[in-house]
Amino acid sequence: MEEESRDNKISAVKQAAVVILCVIAVFSLCAALVSQLFDGAPLWDDITIELGDTLSNDPAFYMEGPEITLTHSRVDLSGLNNMRVGDYTVRAGNIFAVFEYTVHVRDTVPPTIMTGYTLDTVLETGREYDLDVLQTVASDLSGQTFLRFYYNDREIQSLYFDGMGRPEIVAEATDINANRSKKVIRLFVDTPPTIYGVHEQYILRGSDEGELDPVFAKDDVDGDLGDSIEADISGVDFNNIGDYVIAYKVKDSYGLEASAKTTVHVISSAERVKRHYDDYSLSEEELSELIDQDYFTYEPLEENNKELVLDVCEPTLVNLYRSDEDATGSGSGFIYDITPEYVYIVSVYHVTSYFDGTPTQITFYDGSRITETFKSVRLNAGNEASLFRIPVSDIPYHTFVRLKEVAYDENIYDNVRVGTELIEYCKNWRAGLKPEIIKYVRVISFTLSEIQQKYVDDDEYFAVTRASENGMSGTAIFDERGVLAGICSKTMLPYDDEIRKFRDGCDFLLMVDKLPELMERAGELK
Repeated sequence: MEEESRDNKISAVKQAAVVILCVIAVFSLCAALVSQLFDGAPLWDDITIELGDTLSNDPAFYMEGPEITLTHSRVDLSGLNNMRVGDYTVRAGNIFAVFEYTVHVRDTVPPTIMTGYTLDTVLETGREYDLDVLQTVASDLSGQTFLRFYYNDREIQSLYFDGMGRPEIVAEATDINANRSKKVIRLFVDTPPTIYGVHEQYILRGSDEGELDPVFAKDDVDGDLGDSIEADISGVDFNNIGDYVIAYKVKDSYGLEASAKTTVHVISSAERVKRHYDDYSLSEEELSELIDQDYFTYEPLEENNKELVLDVCEPTLVNLYRSDEDATGSGSGFIYDITPEYVYIVSVYHVTSYFDGTPTQITFYDGSRITETFKSVRLNAGNEASLFRIPVSDIPYHTFVRLKEVAYDENIYDNVRVGTELIEYCKNWRAGLKPEIIKYVRVISFTLSEIQQKYVDDDEYFAVTRASENGMSGTAIFDERGVLAGICSKTMLPYDDEIRKFRDGCDFLLMVDKLPELMERAGELK
């Protein structure tokens, strides 16, 4: 019985072993079949990517195999830092096979340079600027850059330029991986405006800002900026004696500014005010600037306006009178040209020849007077238009900066015809005996009678209705837009056998179309 029991146990063990071996065989067979079903192979061993680039999460990028293999595979990128240069390991696979790959992260892209500077930002000559004005920054995925600036191949720490121009600054950026980039920044360097004519002034109590001498401004790019000057006179009390400050500022079209200040003395002595009228003068260069800017000229009116013509043309007029108060001689003239050295005045020869070589009182439109001894030159024997000059330095500054040249148009007689009304204007007649004389005349003839031609040249003169008075000879005749149209010359009384249109007498006016020829003879003046 014991032997039978032992045999049964051995038999059971054998049967169990067989079962286990069968199960193992079946499992191995199944595993082999499953492994074969999920079989895969790597597509590559290593790869190089750029800093910041990403890798795919798709197993198909890493391995090949049946679709079921790829479907049940996973990618492990936890070992990759794509924001730092280095060599990293990533994995792809499934429970049956895992493959390792080497990823080289490299940085070959240079930094990016950005600048907020534009040509709208103008730098001023003679002024030092921080480099911050260029508004330049560099960025890179590495997270760290070094920015340097160069001018003429030399590294700079600030900006400073002596003259205007378009200098080029090179911005160079380097990242921590030694990649470099450059950007050229083209600057616009300009000189700021210049304010000139600023000086200490004296004005009479009760005056207004119109009595202040003008201030001027220029700019290398914009030219004349006189009309853009802002004057702060808010602190000046014109009605109370005292010393006050006026501040001036001007800005050019690029935003560069200039400023200046001066003291204004409000006083009660009119004589003391006049004594200071010539305390200041502009340099020859500054005068040349004003002349180039046509400061001493005026634009004729766009439409006829008798009243406005008087205001516009008034600063061109002068009156001549003997400095000897017992003399009765008087005449008039007008300013034809202003240069940095001289003011050239046109009159008529029967006036200037009377004054030649004799101290003569010249009264300007504002009542200012100077005494000059001059020599005049005549146009020709048939035309008594004459010219003389006075030094700019002899004219009170307060008066000089307000003078104007007449508006001249050599084609004026295309618009002046028989019947045209003209304005005969004399300022400070006979040195102020009358403040002004205004006569409105009408052209009656450009063809003179035979009797009149005995006295004047038919090609040089024309006749208007009689209006002038003794002492007006040499004054300017304007059209109703303010353009010089003639020169008051002679008065002709009627003769018994004179034709009817001259019966009431007339003024002879000199034509002005040959005044440039007269100015060409200015070199004869001494």
